[in-house]
Amino acid sequence: MCGIIIYTKIVPIKNHWTKYMFNQSGHPYSSFKKKLNTSQILSLIALAGLAAFILNVMPFSFVFNYPFRLLLTIVHELGHGIAAILTGGYFQNFVIFADGSGLAYTAGGWRFVVIPTGYLSVAIFGACLILAGRSQLASRRAMGLIGLAMIGFTLRYATPTLFSRQFFHGILTIVSGLAFGGMFLWLAANVSDKMTIFLLHLIAIEAGLTAFSDLGTVIRISTFSGNVVLNDATSMAQLTGIPAIFWAVVWIIIACGLLGGAIWQTWLRDVEL
Repeated sequence: MCGIIIYTKIVPIKNHWTKYMFNQSGHPYSSFKKKLNTSQILSLIALAGLAAFILNVMPFSFVFNYPFRLLLTIVHELGHGIAAILTGGYFQNFVIFADGSGLAYTAGGWRFVVIPTGYLSVAIFGACLILAGRSQLASRRAMGLIGLAMIGFTLRYATPTLFSRQFFHGILTIVSGLAFGGMFLWLAANVSDKMTIFLLHLIAIEAGLTAFSDLGTVIRISTFSGNVVLNDATSMAQLTGIPAIFWAVVWIIIACGLLGGAIWQTWLRDVEL
């Protein structure tokens, strides 16, 4: 097969919607008139962290985390595709599966960049949400832009799967992508600023946890499994001759830097010690 196959495991819009998203006036909650202070935002972040913790330790946590898994798998696969495009390659399509794994079909581009961008794109996604989370308006804009991007990329790069042997997986991919995109647009236009900031950080925290969890799984597989499991780290090992565990560790360090840098830039840079 030509190209690169990246393996991973892991409402109609009203005319005034853009005014709600990009203008500080006219929102039905009128919450922009009362700016949240830093302590209020930090309290919402703490609540988001508590919610993420509960979602990950409660019984049947997989059921409650399943939507996050599908969302972040979409982000992962789109990361591969966008990296291919930005490095001069071609992004054919992507597909996600019911078990939460996915595939991105790309050709050309810089494989040294395309392969690691899957896991790292989840960390970048979380970091961007953290950066947007300090501002009420930026949080709402981020929700809206994510929704638009999700719908656009899904229609462009998931639709081709309907004309392949992956038809049923393509249905899941398209329905998930459009549902997430529509949800983000609805949230951007309708929920209060407090709820927007809470949800934005909940997704950011889930993105960070997913990035570390998936890379930890890659390390465990690379260290203790006698079988070669196809994933981004093994693809990188095949490309460079350097063991997969090395790349997984490097990506964890980069992910820590991205998320830690976003936290520092957003909340710690101006703190006087």
